[in-house]
Amino acid sequence: MEEESGFMSRKPNWLILKEAARDLIETGKTVFTRKELTLQARKIDPSRSEASLDFEIDLVTINSNSKDKYRDPDKLFLYRIDRGRYTIYNPEVHGPIENYLYYRPSTVRKEFLAEIIKKLEEVGYRAHENKASNKPLSPNIVAEINDKRIGVWVVDPSQDPISQLRTLAYAIGSSILNKNFSEYLVILPQNLLSKISLGTRDQLSKLGVKLAYLKEEKRYSLLL
Repeated sequence: MEEESGFMSRKPNWLILKEAARDLIETGKTVFTRKELTLQARKIDPSRSEASLDFEIDLVTINSNSKDKYRDPDKLFLYRIDRGRYTIYNPEVHGPIENYLYYRPSTVRKEFLAEIIKKLEEVGYRAHENKASNKPLSPNIVAEINDKRIGVWVVDPSQDPISQLRTLAYAIGSSILNKNFSEYLVILPQNLLSKISLGTRDQLSKLGVKLAYLKEEKRYSLLL
């Protein structure tokens, strides 16, 4: 048997379940229960407890509600059809993996987004709503100025504080990962910006991510 660093190698539970699911498919079962899957897994390795294997099923199911489910595509191979019944995940049938892995922030209100676009135009930008904003890593608005194409994220001040923080984190992360724009602008409420240190803002600026804030009076004003 293989050994690594003096210890006997042992396949993780997710890999045992993956092999078991493939075995069931090979027998002609396109849909199987949790019980059938764990029993097949224990045929591969009888030393695994049924309880530990059953727990792992939620972690490898792409559409499970488990907050701890894997994010590695190789470890997400099951799709839950209904309670207790599963099949192999197929992106052509069940949709792309991005639909299950990426957090989508709350939709920004149309009228509010239009107001932001107007404010951007008033300070010299050419701006329009990004029709692909529902896709992962895509900003709410596309703006252009001085031959620069800028992705603009908006944190809606009408959101509750937790949703604002989630949207901000998603916007910053997406801005760093998305390579389709020369720069990024994240527009957020003034009270939220005040919680971000100058050092952090400087680091983000070096990564091409600029922060701007909305000042709320009778109407919003944009301060860059």
